Amino acid sequence: MTHLAVVRGLTYTSFSQVFNRWLIPTYRTAFRWTGNRVDTEEVVTWTFRDMAESVRLPDLVQVVDDHVVDATAEAVTRHWEDRYALAHIRRVEVYTSDETSTLDSLFDGLTAEMRLLLVLRFLRGRSPAAIAAQLRISPEAASRRIIQALALVAQHIGLPAEPRGRLQVDQVSSYLGDLIARRRPLRFEASPEAWPPMVAAGHIQAAIAGNDLPKQGFVRALERSLETGWGRRRFVTDVRIWSA
Repeated sequence: MTHLAVVRGLTYTSFSQVFNRWLIPTYRTAFRWTGNRVDTEEVVTWTFRDMAESVRLPDLVQVVDDHVVDATAEAVTRHWEDRYALAHIRRVEVYTSDETSTLDSLFDGLTAEMRLLLVLRFLRGRSPAAIAAQLRISPEAASRRIIQALALVAQHIGLPAEPRGRLQVDQVSSYLGDLIARRRPLRFEASPEAWPPMVAAGHIQAAIAGNDLPKQGFVRALERSLETGWGRRRFVTDVRIWSA
């Protein structure tokens, strides 16, 4: 009956209900906005820790659901602020994109060359140097065109276009390489112009089948933390590491 109550939109009576309802949606949202597993797990952990500390059950499903959405947006914003010094991000921007985006929908409106660049980089794993050789352009030109294509993808998912400025081609290209290699990217102080292509890259990574599903070990660890009274301990904010 408790499960039916949740389905009917009445109340949550335990955190296990909230966890079962929101783990996968939260993980997938976090992956779209970070593009890699390690940062996604960190964002999801922040979100559920916030829930454990601030939500008191039983409570209305709509109230708790709204809190989860807000906590996820806050955690994603915190990721970009603390890890890449992007203090300009507004939480509302985190939910501007379509949660069911496919590669075709993300690539919609791109030129044939832009599609080819992104397919070669993200799906084939080609380096900018290899792509440059295939297209008979310089590696720097290949990197710049990839970032420009990502900027258009970012506009497509609803991020505002930034005025032309510091694209940080070298840093963003390294960031993309880490995402594609499934590594946690190196931190750097990102410019506002660099942020939309970085987010677009995360959305592309999330649209590749299997990337945005959590590992069982992480799920079990998160469940144990909730079961052992995690919310009773105060969470200490991590040191900002983008400047390290």
